[in-house]
Amino acid sequence: MWEKVIKNGALGIFLVLGAGLVVLALSLNAPNLLGSRDVAEESIPADTDFPVVLRIKGGMLEVASVSGRRNFPKTSDPQILGQAFPYCRERSSWTAPYKITYRVHVGEVWKLRAVDGRLIARVPELEPALPVAIDTSKTKAGAKESCWFVPDMGTRERAFEQISPILAELARSRKTKDFARSAARKTITEFLRNWAFDQTRYPNLPPDAPITVIFPGE
Repeated sequence: MWEKVIKNGALGIFLVLGAGLVVLALSLNAPNLLGSRDVAEESIPADTDFPVVLRIKGGMLEVASVSGRRNFPKTSDPQILGQAFPYCRERSSWTAPYKITYRVHVGEVWKLRAVDGRLIARVPELEPALPVAIDTSKTKAGAKESCWFVPDMGTRERAFEQISPILAELARSRKTKDFARSAARKTITEFLRNWAFDQTRYPNLPPDAPITVIFPGE
């Protein structure tokens, strides 16, 4: 009897190990045989908001954009009774391509004047379109480093949630705006020459008169 039990047990172990080896071999040597496929959703989730249209008073003119790729890391310490322990940290990160679009208000009064054969234009400040656009199809999750006694502290989720606030701060920064100003001047110059230059108001200026664009603070 015991001999039969031992034989059946050995056979079961052999079958389990064999099945595991087959799955491992398939996943390593033929990855296309094992995978997943998205299924079309049958209905709209209950928490989906319907679109709302808002008017932009006066309109906005897109004048420049700044594109790049940035890493967004996040580190968490486990806490026990409110005390943080920095010796078993959880680390995670995301890398995302972004595009910051800068605009100026068209509805505001632009101060124009002619000086020594040149048109001087004082224009509104550059304003970034927020939230900053990211390409989710190219957003990648970095390697995750976990704490052995706290398996998941939600670091990866918080790292993802911080992407928009960090990019908004970057878009509002003086350094990024200064970087975009050169391209913005060219766009505004083209706009003034093609659409906003009224020859009757400045009869002494030729149609190809040079245009100087000045932003607030300059």
